Amino acid sequence: MRPPFFLGFIAGLAVVLSFAGCEKKSGEAVVLEKEHIAAMETPPKNEQTASPTKSATNDDAQVTKMGKNDITVDQYVMDKNVRGTSQDPRAGSNEQWLVKVRMIDGGRQFNVQADQARFEKLKEGDRVKVSYRIGKYTGTVWDSEVR
Repeated sequence: MRPPFFLGFIAGLAVVLSFAGCEKKSGEAVVLEKEHIAAMETPPKNEQTASPTKSATNDDAQVTKMGKNDITVDQYVMDKNVRGTSQDPRAGSNEQWLVKVRMIDGGRQFNVQADQARFEKLKEGDRVKVSYRIGKYTGTVWDSEVR
């Protein structure tokens, strides 16, 4: 059995290495839109939840026609009446307050999770300071924050 110190050291090393692959940036951005997403409803314990029988990868992706009430938001297709509700496919176990921003330098657009108080203070068109991390190899935005 390994001592707890060793496990803590390994966990700390993993965190340090994960941030070593990211580049921290900050700058000014414009608020494009705000969106509140309700927390996901938990199904009753005696009810079985549906699970996909096949994983959706690029190799077996299927093209389907969108219905007249379907919309695409952040690469998710959903009924327009479901957006922002607890049935939204982006819903998690907690409520989310998302602020979509566009960086002044470079024009990169991404969502920033904000707390409820900051979300309510912001308006579309406001200029805000944003700090975020970008993956060195993927260019993916991680750990963004409105200041």
